Amino acid sequence: MRARRAVSAALAAALLCLASPASAAGTASDSLVTRSAAEDWGGALLDEAAGGLGAALGEALTGPGARIYDLDGGDAVVLREGASVLLLSGGARVSAAGTLVNVTLGLPAGSGGLNPAQLYVVGGDSSARVTAQDSARAAVWGGAELQRGEVVFADVPVGTWYYDYVYAAVAAGVIDGMNSYEFAPESGFTAAQAVKIAACLHQLYHEGSVSLENDPELWYRSYIEYAVANGVAESRYAEMGVDELNSPIDRRNFAVLFYNAMPAYEYAPINDVAGVADVAAGSYGAEEILALYRAGVLTGINAEGDFWPDSGIRRNEAAAIVARMLDESLRVKL
Repeated sequence: MRARRAVSAALAAALLCLASPASAAGTASDSLVTRSAAEDWGGALLDEAAGGLGAALGEALTGPGARIYDLDGGDAVVLREGASVLLLSGGARVSAAGTLVNVTLGLPAGSGGLNPAQLYVVGGDSSARVTAQDSARAAVWGGAELQRGEVVFADVPVGTWYYDYVYAAVAAGVIDGMNSYEFAPESGFTAAQAVKIAACLHQLYHEGSVSLENDPELWYRSYIEYAVANGVAESRYAEMGVDELNSPIDRRNFAVLFYNAMPAYEYAPINDVAGVADVAAGSYGAEEILALYRAGVLTGINAEGDFWPDSGIRRNEAAAIVARMLDESLRVKL
């Protein structure tokens, strides 16, 4: 039932974005259609046969008004809320930040390979990035931005465990590469960098986009002020000196920052975890770490599920946490 509601809501977002001003008032294609009417429309579509639905919407998408993108390997199309995409030829992968629906199958979709000849819709407060693996052709309707050969990290090869996580986190605007061609997945995080990402995650969740920018005098100041003001970071972060903020952050403090970036109700348990062996009950961050394990956001560093709370955290691990927090379909059942 929850999956069906997600599909209907995504279809409603697409209808509200795609409605034509020339349509007759009071119809499903009316540009002034209400969200409730749009969601009813989305629910009705799901009652139709999946194959017929995909074919009908795909036909409409490739008609007048559709934008056709011819992509080379590494080219990407960033899709905003309500946008739709249909892969016409070639191969592509999608990295989703939030809700992505495969309308043809009538099911939520996660990050991974984009199925050809199947229509995908980006849900509310969400985004997705479609990256061509070789040459590919795609039809797009709704808000989208073409990026030619950008954000393709040479050190994040296809097949690595963190590939989808990195591109999902980057597509969401929460984490950046070290430069346009390098992500440095095995590098660590400083306290200032961790606060920045947690602050951006909080703003994306609550406002739908990230507008925070580096302070021109002290790059992390704006993020720390935002994080402290919004309860993401404790006040002690505002009192830290430059050396402490530029020092590596341990996994315990990182987990607390990220837990605070979203409301507690977003961490619905999917795992029955009684405790984490190397995180003592009652210690700082123990409740937050356990909640993230139960929600499938944290999975442990080894087969025993240890967390290594006092060790540093790597950028690929941080990307995985960001992606799992934003997209429930990426959370891990232990």
